[in-house]
Amino acid sequence: MNFYDRYAECCAQKGILPASQDTAEKIGCSRAAISAFSKSGINPKGDIVAGAASLLDVSADYLLGLIEAPRPLHDSIALTHDEMKAVSLLRSLNKEGVTAALAMLTGLAEQFNYKNE
Repeated sequence: MNFYDRYAECCAQKGILPASQDTAEKIGCSRAAISAFSKSGINPKGDIVAGAASLLDVSADYLLGLIEAPRPLHDSIALTHDEMKAVSLLRSLNKEGVTAALAMLTGLAEQFNYKNE
């Protein structure tokens, strides 16, 4: 699916007309631009993608086809530096390493002196 297909699908789920003047204004473009996205299959500029994502409460990554499942914008969580480092380290491990690391973290989280309270 291209941008327009995902955009139109999300609009339909929210009861929004994807190519109406009102919708175009809300996402920051013209009806002609939306029609061009529909016919050409090209992705719009970032500000229009951001406007569509905001209007539809869905991640821009989904609209651009970078992820397969739509995620609401409010589910986005900013990670701290340490959290990003932990994710990076987990991604560098094989399956057994990930299992061991998660078991260790679970054990630490269950100990009172390590809880964040």
